[in-house]
Amino acid sequence: MANAVGETKPTDFMVSIPKGRVVDLSHRLYPGAEQYTLEVTHRGDRNTPEGDIMSSVYMWSHVGTHVEAMLHFLWDGTDAAGLAIDRLMGPAIVLDFRDKGVNEPISLEEMKKAGDIEVGDRVLVMTGRHVQYRTPQSHDRPYITEEATRWLVDDRKINCLGTDSSGFEVRGVSHHPNHQILNYAGVPVIECMNNLVELRSKRVYLIALPLPITELDASPVRAIAIDPEE
Repeated sequence: MANAVGETKPTDFMVSIPKGRVVDLSHRLYPGAEQYTLEVTHRGDRNTPEGDIMSSVYMWSHVGTHVEAMLHFLWDGTDAAGLAIDRLMGPAIVLDFRDKGVNEPISLEEMKKAGDIEVGDRVLVMTGRHVQYRTPQSHDRPYITEEATRWLVDDRKINCLGTDSSGFEVRGVSHHPNHQILNYAGVPVIECMNNLVELRSKRVYLIALPLPITELDASPVRAIAIDPEE
């Protein structure tokens, strides 16, 4: 039977998920306490130990650990529902840049030295800034240079770029070069990840899927990594 208009279709790729230790890479969200608004209210009353309720959720699309679709930056870009699942599910490499200070650049040379990035990788940039989440220092971070971002996209053809800080963009400029490079290439980004420091292996299997909501520029995700068995 043909799929109805707008119906989710089966994916056309096969995956082999490795055995290993599962690490949650998402921040737990607390209604009323997030930098980007999150509110939860219950619909209906429950006056007994049992009985169903439903909740109304009001949230910004960038609350917590989230993935950004092209629509975030491009007026005709792909929305959260249109992101290809395989870009956000597959082999990933974790690059350690915890030695970088606030507003310091991560250069192309440093990116190449940090690990053997394979073509098609999902690249996770560890800065140690997960501890600053939900604090006044949440946006204090290093950044990736335009040259390094261009190399990741054009040469390594990465599937996605993630970080445990609030972003990647070059500091001190207004034209958003990294947003341009990543979005025009269709590369989604994952921001405000958690627990990258808990991963034991440089290479892991990433799963970070957004809610398939049309017209949404970004979506919170429950991101996990599978640390392969030694």
